[in-house]
Amino acid sequence: MTRYCLFDLDGTLTDPETGIVGSMRYALSAIGFPEVKHEQLRAMIGPPLQDGFLRLGVPRERVDDAVRAYRERYTAAGMYENEVIAGIPAVLEALVAGGWTLAVATSKPAVYAEKILMHFGLDGFFAYVAGATLDGSRRHKADVIRHALDVLGAPPEATVMIGDRGEDVAGAAECRVRCVAVTWGFGQAAEFAAPGVIAVAGTPERLLDVLSQAAAAE
Repeated sequence: MTRYCLFDLDGTLTDPETGIVGSMRYALSAIGFPEVKHEQLRAMIGPPLQDGFLRLGVPRERVDDAVRAYRERYTAAGMYENEVIAGIPAVLEALVAGGWTLAVATSKPAVYAEKILMHFGLDGFFAYVAGATLDGSRRHKADVIRHALDVLGAPPEATVMIGDRGEDVAGAAECRVRCVAVTWGFGQAAEFAAPGVIAVAGTPERLLDVLSQAAAAE
């Protein structure tokens, strides 16, 4: 029976756009990189930061400098320029009451994810927070999901991944975990067209319905 649920953080549990985009701008300015449109920076939210800077055209030898500058602003203020998605706390409360074990699986470094969840009073819902490492040795979503499964002792077939980006879908598929894509984050519909996606939810209420139905059907 499905009883484990892994949640992405950025764009799924919270809306971090203001803090992340502001920290990206700070980082790019710090390394002397030309101005980037807001839409391009917004599209970077979700995937690993190092990969996003490379896609923007930051020279590989300057990526570490950009990441350091980003973290300078993000840890000081950016991580809290953020807000919980309306309806999410009620979903988490209902799932825990229904016997689900919840965890976070994010490409954000776990040390930041833990602080954000605590700041917004969401930490009590989660049995574990799986995230990237600061050195980047674990940063892609499949690696994070595997880590979460290992720590929880969760069978892939008893687990569902909830996320808003193609990386969530692909990472879940690589780990043989089913996925529910949500549309209130930063992804596009084309990112959700994969066999492992059992549903696309447009609201937190719909997400709860989908998970309840998935559990009832087993």
